[in-house]
Amino acid sequence: MRTVLTIIKKEFYRFFKDERLWLTAIVLPGVLIFAVYSLMGGIIDSVQQQEEDYFPTAIVVNMPTSLSPAFSQAFKLSDGDVDGGKQLVKERKIDALIVFPERFDELIAQYSPASGQPAPNVEIYYDSSEEHSQIAFYKAESMLSAFEDAASNMFDVNRPAAEAVYDFADSQSSSRMILSMIVPMILLMLLFSGCMAVAPESIAGEKERGTIATLLVTPVKRGYVAVGKIAALSVMALLSGLSSCIGMMLALPRLAGSGSGLTISMLTVGDYAALLGVVLSTVLVLIALIAIISAYAKSVKEASGLVVPVMLITMLCGVFSMFVTGVANIGLFFIPIFNSALIISSIISGTMTGGALAVAICANIAFSAALVFVLARMFKSERIMFNR
Repeated sequence: MRTVLTIIKKEFYRFFKDERLWLTAIVLPGVLIFAVYSLMGGIIDSVQQQEEDYFPTAIVVNMPTSLSPAFSQAFKLSDGDVDGGKQLVKERKIDALIVFPERFDELIAQYSPASGQPAPNVEIYYDSSEEHSQIAFYKAESMLSAFEDAASNMFDVNRPAAEAVYDFADSQSSSRMILSMIVPMILLMLLFSGCMAVAPESIAGEKERGTIATLLVTPVKRGYVAVGKIAALSVMALLSGLSSCIGMMLALPRLAGSGSGLTISMLTVGDYAALLGVVLSTVLVLIALIAIISAYAKSVKEASGLVVPVMLITMLCGVFSMFVTGVANIGLFFIPIFNSALIISSIISGTMTGGALAVAICANIAFSAALVFVLARMFKSERIMFNR
């Protein structure tokens, strides 16, 4: 045990004595994530507010009496004809040209689907490559769709009423559901990045510099060396992952938008404890995988190349977790890394169960122990450790 602690202290000393290394690996990720996500959320809110406040300009030809008040409130209307309006849209001097058939109200009143004749057609000319023109198109289209529904109204679905509430999901629940699809992939990639920042340099870097030979010829069991390195690297990677996780959690309410109702208190103390347990067990798996690859590689550069498949698998686990809805099959929680994505998603959405959490953490720890055993065997191999 004392030998393992000595190896851990050695790794800590190597890592923390380099100020640039621990600042880059631990502090910088959380700060950058918080800053970037907060900036993204602010930009999204600003764009949405601009779209809501923007008053598009349009020329409406043959304006029907029934729609004149609505279009007058939604658009800045200008006079013009069809040909001139088209040219103004192309020149981006107006946002849209809307052309109604002549005697539109009469045609609507007389039209019957049973007649077999085509329905009256309203033409909207716009420029999809211009943002304001797109806003004008969607606004006009939604108004006309609402008018069409009202004109052929046979019955109502969820008619608005003062005290009627049809959707029982609040804004926070909806936002949490969306975030539960996004956060697992982001968090797994952040944990992977933290592991990549410390593992290759500790093992492949020492092999490349030749310093690991000095360590291995000492009268210390090589299995202890492997365990000591894994333990130290796990702590370093966990600190990096926690920094990223804290930065992400602080920024999520800003990223979701001011109207989402999300706050830091959306998760309970138990949720945060579960998230910490999943993060720690996931770090053990990732650090062990990267450590094995680093032990096999001859240099840090080679290790960085060989670890790409692990990065892709980690990313795909986060992506595939988006498609698992409801209560997942318990068997899925035995799959390392993927089970972490499922648990993180369930924590954010508020659907986590204690059984699934226990299975996922135990499965990750068992898989990590198996990988540490493999790494210890690799450390005993002269061919692998001395590149013979």
